[in-house]
Amino acid sequence: MAGLLSDRIGRRPTLTLVLLFQAVLMFVAIPVTGTKGMSPTVLVLVATLIGFNYGANLSLFPSFTKDLWGLKGFGMNYGLLFTAWGVGGLILSRFQQTLTARAGGDFTSSFLTAGVLLLVGVGLTYLLPAEKAKN
Repeated sequence: MAGLLSDRIGRRPTLTLVLLFQAVLMFVAIPVTGTKGMSPTVLVLVATLIGFNYGANLSLFPSFTKDLWGLKGFGMNYGLLFTAWGVGGLILSRFQQTLTARAGGDFTSSFLTAGVLLLVGVGLTYLLPAEKAKN
């Protein structure tokens, strides 16, 4: 769906929507995971939406890479982008474990941190060049 949307409204607006929606999901996850007696269906629904939204980036990043730097160096550029994604996953998952351990098993600080970082990501999308590569 993100790929279709990005073809219609553009990469940057789609990435902005994906990041904003993911941030909202992080903030929604705080009461969902912290409330005793929360419906398992709600928990599964929020977790599923987080997973689908996370996967939406995998349809946007290759197109963004091609649009910004062209097809000539696509393999190298996408490889670098995907490596950065992996490094972020490695570092931030360790950071999340530290936050959760310090909070006695509560995920609130982890979800807040993720939500704020996603909002920073929204801002950073506006630093991306607007022009498409010619090659």
